[in-house]
Amino acid sequence: MQKKLIVSLGLALLAIVPLSADIKYTMHMEARVTGSANDPISQMAGGMLTQMFPAGGLDQIVTTGDRGTRSEQKQAFATVKAGTVTLVRPDGAIIVIEPETKTYWKQPVMSAELAAAMGGAKPDIKITKRGEFETINGMKAEHLTLVMTIAIPGIDASQLPPGMAPDLTMTYNVWVTDAVKASAGATSVAMTLMKQFGMDGVKELNDGRMMLKGVMSMFGVELVMTTSAMTNESVPASMFEVPADYKEVPGPIR
Repeated sequence: MQKKLIVSLGLALLAIVPLSADIKYTMHMEARVTGSANDPISQMAGGMLTQMFPAGGLDQIVTTGDRGTRSEQKQAFATVKAGTVTLVRPDGAIIVIEPETKTYWKQPVMSAELAAAMGGAKPDIKITKRGEFETINGMKAEHLTLVMTIAIPGIDASQLPPGMAPDLTMTYNVWVTDAVKASAGATSVAMTLMKQFGMDGVKELNDGRMMLKGVMSMFGVELVMTTSAMTNESVPASMFEVPADYKEVPGPIR
């Protein structure tokens, strides 16, 4: 069950990355071990999260706008094959398309196990405007820091291994720019996904600006996300639909 939880969490992290305007770009994600995990359970979780990423990281070609978001995966990640396409609809529905087998499935943001584990766990969220700006991809970006703490349900702190906290803390450093504006559809999608993690109140991460860089820190691992090769893109509506000859199958994470 622990492995399924980590895989679900890894897929969920990909789903809640802030979205952008009607453009096409490359998102690169890479997991780096920081060695900051002090207890064996966090070290195990961090190791599993790191192992999900291919050597050199994961690249996605993203096209997004009012019709939703389309992400084409260039390398294998967790249970998802290279070449897989993920569609996120404006209502938050997620559909995963596998061209190799001509199949697709409807994917929840998180598995039943993760949803049960997080049920009733209201995260404590603190966000800091650092007053710092950097130029990324030729655009001025503001640096924000979010710290989210979630109490782990059903945990007796007295029974935990030495150094293990009874809660999960994630630090998220993000650089956002107003040089590119998010469409209404993209903003709606991001809000729907963030709401499932109790993050819908964090307006600073979904105020119409685009994320150019993000660093999530948890389990002694940094998940670094960077964008590049941004262009205005006009794509046919069929890019946001499942091909008619594809068959629906059960997803790998349920």
